[in-house]
Amino acid sequence: MTDELWFKSADPHSSRRAWFWPIAITVALGAALASLALGAVNISTPDVISVLLARIGIGEASTQADAVVWGIRMPRVLLGLLVGATLGLVGAVLQGLLRNDLADPQLLGIGPGAAIGAAIGAVGGGVRGAIAGGVVAGVVTSFALRRLVRRNSIDPTRIILSGVALGAMLSAYVGFVVFGADRSVVPPIEFWLLGSLSGATWRSFGTAAVFLVVTTIGLLAAARNLDLIALGESEARHLGVDTDYVTTVTLIGCGAAVGVTVGVAGVVAFVGLLIPFLMRPIVGPKHRHLLVASMLAGGIFVVLADLLARSVLSPVEIPVGLITAVVGGPVFLWLLSRKDGHNV
Repeated sequence: MTDELWFKSADPHSSRRAWFWPIAITVALGAALASLALGAVNISTPDVISVLLARIGIGEASTQADAVVWGIRMPRVLLGLLVGATLGLVGAVLQGLLRNDLADPQLLGIGPGAAIGAAIGAVGGGVRGAIAGGVVAGVVTSFALRRLVRRNSIDPTRIILSGVALGAMLSAYVGFVVFGADRSVVPPIEFWLLGSLSGATWRSFGTAAVFLVVTTIGLLAAARNLDLIALGESEARHLGVDTDYVTTVTLIGCGAAVGVTVGVAGVVAFVGLLIPFLMRPIVGPKHRHLLVASMLAGGIFVVLADLLARSVLSPVEIPVGLITAVVGGPVFLWLLSRKDGHNV
């Protein structure tokens, strides 16, 4: 048996990955197309395609269809993909870094912490102020979390419980900021704590995308170190990983990335918990596969959740975070019930 054949046979997830990527990409395109077509005003699929083709100079589209599809729904779909991909990525990174499948940016308090800064930033800076404030507050919250995991002196279960308590406390502070600010400038409390893509614009999408380029590249580059940390801290150090430095820098990157998503969409819970949990059995535990798969699946999940949020009680739109919580909450409780006192 050649080395190449041995490598393929040694990886039980290689065949699953082979069919996962084309299926996931197809589902992502289908979810995006459905989100562009369905809503308070339904646009036929041919009209949606006509709008997209017209934007690249092929054919023409009606003014109404163009206004709805391109002006309103396209930035919303792209922002949903961006937010979901970022949260899926951050969740996979945190789970690998803390070696705990319960790790999630919202459960650990990073999301609520970022919401405080985003709400304050929105007072005087609009979308850009909200994103900048979310990034700063997300990084500060990550530093607080870093103190909890320094040298792994706290049991992983206690880290999660401490994060939940931190998040509950910070969520209360978000309420104080929102109710004390100008309500005509700062979005309502349900936006910050339950998430929404209703305010998506080309400007908010573009600003968020620019902020996320660096953090996303940095987190993806951490894949090899996460694989080594999964072996244990002492083993990783013997293999040349500066675990203190990697943990600190990675948590800062996670805090900054979550801060951007909170600034444009509020706290969308359980995406970072659920998606890596579902992807790990399919693509395997190696982070170079898991991180990318979590990004793709996270984007699909949020886009579909947003479509349901717009459709379930139409014409009333419910927060997208309610949909993600309905799906992710039971999974969190099930994972919690499986814990043996250490890792899942």
